[in-house]
Amino acid sequence: MLSKSVGPTGIEMLLLLFFCLTSLIGSVHAECGLRPSYESFLETGKKITAGRYAKAGEFPWHVSIQSHGKHICGGTIISALWILTAAHCFAEEVPPDLTVVVGGTDLSRPLEEHKPENLILHENFDGMSMENDIALILLSSPIEFSSEKVPVCLPFIHDIDTWQQCWVAGWGSTSGSVVVPASHVLQKVRMKLISREQCLEQIPELVENVLCAKMEKGEREDCEVDSGGPLVCSYWNTMKWFQVAIVSWGEDCAEKPNHEILVSVYSYRDWIETETAKRGKPFFVEGIDISANARMAPSRVVPSRAETQLVFLEYSLLLFIFLIAFRVL
Repeated sequence: MLSKSVGPTGIEMLLLLFFCLTSLIGSVHAECGLRPSYESFLETGKKITAGRYAKAGEFPWHVSIQSHGKHICGGTIISALWILTAAHCFAEEVPPDLTVVVGGTDLSRPLEEHKPENLILHENFDGMSMENDIALILLSSPIEFSSEKVPVCLPFIHDIDTWQQCWVAGWGSTSGSVVVPASHVLQKVRMKLISREQCLEQIPELVENVLCAKMEKGEREDCEVDSGGPLVCSYWNTMKWFQVAIVSWGEDCAEKPNHEILVSVYSYRDWIETETAKRGKPFFVEGIDISANARMAPSRVVPSRAETQLVFLEYSLLLFIFLIAFRVL
C-alpha cells in the first residue's frame, strides 16, 4: 500500500516565508555600535574584558587594511560600503593590491576580504603637520553584516566628558609613520581622553580638530595600536559604542607620559556626508537628540534615513504576511 506524502500546510509555508524575509532584512540592517556575539542585551555595554588580546566580537567594526597580504593600517566599518581611516596611511602613494579584511581578530586565519572601489583622502591633508588626517574607502562590494561584522556609531557631541570606557585596538605598533607588525591577534588598551589644555602642555604644536588621549593607569606601556584605527567609547548606560576619534600619531612609547593624537570624528561629520554623497553612495550619520534639560540623562537615538526605510520595509512585509495568514485561516 502506497503511503500518501503529506506536504507542508499553509501555515507552515507562511512561517517559512516569514523566517526567510526577516532573515533577509536582518542581513541588510545592522544597528550601529552593538556587539551581538560578545555581550548580552541585559548588560550595560560599558565593559570590555581585561587582558591584552581582544575576544571574538569585541570590536566587530575594526578592520585591517592590507597590501600584498600584509597589515598596514587599521580602519573602521561605518556602513556596508564605507571604511573610515587615516589619510597618512596612503600619503606617499596608494599601496598596490589594497584590500580591506573584516570579520575577525586573528589575521593568521582566512578572513573576508573586500577590494576598494575608491580611496578618498581629505583634500587639505598636510603630511607634515598631520592636519586633516582622515580618509574614506569605498568598497567595491557591500559587507554583509553579522555578529562579527557591525558598523560603529559616529559621535553626536564633541565634549570629551560625555564619553566613558574608551579603548583603542590594533595589530601593529606605531612608531612615527612606520607601522611595525606586533601581533596577528587584535590587541587592545584602555585610554583616557584628556583636555586640549593638558595636551598643549606636552605638545605645543597641536593642530585643530584633534583630540588627545593617554593610557589608563595599570595598562601596559607598549603601544600596540593601529594608525587609522578607531578610539571607541561607550555612552552612559546604553549598549552602543561610538568612534570618537581616529588614531593619527603618537609620541615615542618610551616617553612618560606618552600621548596618542587622534582626529576628532565629530569635527568631520559634514565632510564624511558630503564626500560619500558625491560618490552616489551617501552615508547618513546617526544622531542623538539631546535636549538642554537632559544632558545628564540617556538620550534618544535618532535612526538614519536608511534605517527608517528598512524599518518601514520590515513592518510592511510583516503586515503583508499576516494578511495572507488571515485569509488562509
